[in-house]
Amino acid sequence: MVALASMSQPVGTLIVGGGIAGCALAYYLAQEGETDVLLVEADELGSGSTGGSFGGVRQQFSTPLEIELSRRGLDFWRTAERVFDSPVPWHENGYLFMSGNADIVAKLAEAAKLQRSMGLTDVDVLDVEQIKELTPWVGTDGLLGATYTPHDGKVTPTDGVHALAKAARGRGVRIREHWDLKSLERSGSGWRVTGPEVVDAGRVVLCTGYWSSDLLRAFGLELTIHPVPLYAAITEPALAGQLVPLTIDLDTGLLIACVRRRSSMCASPSTWWRTSTLAATDILTSVRSRMGSG
Repeated sequence: MVALASMSQPVGTLIVGGGIAGCALAYYLAQEGETDVLLVEADELGSGSTGGSFGGVRQQFSTPLEIELSRRGLDFWRTAERVFDSPVPWHENGYLFMSGNADIVAKLAEAAKLQRSMGLTDVDVLDVEQIKELTPWVGTDGLLGATYTPHDGKVTPTDGVHALAKAARGRGVRIREHWDLKSLERSGSGWRVTGPEVVDAGRVVLCTGYWSSDLLRAFGLELTIHPVPLYAAITEPALAGQLVPLTIDLDTGLLIACVRRRSSMCASPSTWWRTSTLAATDILTSVRSRMGSG
């Protein structure tokens, strides 16, 4: 134990997890003057939950805290390429939420009112005829209404990861990939973290997504976070020349978005327990009901 202690590395702040949350925290801590930050990632930067994200960036939330966070998120992604001098393309395709459930449509309208009251005024509440006018390719059978935010958009999340990581390194943050955390335990007023080496950290921040449950269970914390697989289908080029906002049918969970001049369909999380064959059937059924023309 004495030999092990003598080989440990002291660190002010250890950040575990190299996704968008971990890299953002590392950068902003350094920007605020933190000088001793180490970020470790078990695999490669952006290879976990961030890499699997669909990359939608929207204001359409229903609580003040979520809306404020979304406002800041929109500002970040719209300006990231300029601020960080890194390739972070912003695709402003808009966001369209739609439903045939009267209660859901009412809640969408209520959320839109709250967004406007907080300064995010670019949100439209649409009836069925307005949905047809905006997106003629959408099959509107059974729909009652929608909300549309034309200035929301889509990004590639790993672009943001690499921009933040580059900027963090420029401010002195050390980043180590393929650093698999083996144990985390209290050590005096700080923490002893064991991986490929031993680190004694003044504080540890876990930015580990759904892996956090396993890491924190040893401390008596049982987080109700579980992985939910999603199934996606990439089509041939479709809907050329038409507006294709990131479209979500809240009744089926179907998500439709442009991906490099193509359209991508993603099934609802409610299919997580099914086989991939059944999930594919669900996608096709939902697509047939919602792709009206084009």
